[in-house]
Amino acid sequence: MADEIDAETQGWIDKCELAELVAVLASAVDRADRARIVSCYAEDSSDDHGGFKGSGRAFADYICDSGLFTFMHHLIGQSVFDVHADGLQAWGETYFTFQGGVGSMVVTGCGRYVDYFIKVDGRWQLKYRRVVPDLSPAGDDPSSYWPASRDASDPSYDRRTGPDEETPDR
Repeated sequence: MADEIDAETQGWIDKCELAELVAVLASAVDRADRARIVSCYAEDSSDDHGGFKGSGRAFADYICDSGLFTFMHHLIGQSVFDVHADGLQAWGETYFTFQGGVGSMVVTGCGRYVDYFIKVDGRWQLKYRRVVPDLSPAGDDPSSYWPASRDASDPSYDRRTGPDEETPDR
């Protein structure tokens, strides 16, 4: 067996690791597992969940300490990943459906996570996440989210690497 992995094989390994990262984060959020949530994010990460905007660590605190949700259930759908040629950064779009208990109500939503990932010490981490809802949960302010679009202006097409970045040329 060769000691080196060819670029195509490494690309598939990276995509598998990215899919696992997205799934682990969803599971960690559903279980309110602060340590697992934090481990999925890069140190200087940013998360934009509409009504919540902050670091990955602050998102973990929000999920675990807010008392807002009595339960959460994410179902992760297909993902499309674009691993940069340098093998150290990637972008992804992952479909999701969500149900959560808020008091005695059950709220439902669906949409996509539009993510930017970096590889740190050989391990993929989430650097910047944007939630792009196709259906916002009742009571949410749709204007607080990135808007979905059925054309090339949809956030899944840009390659933002952070919240303050202008849309880069493609």
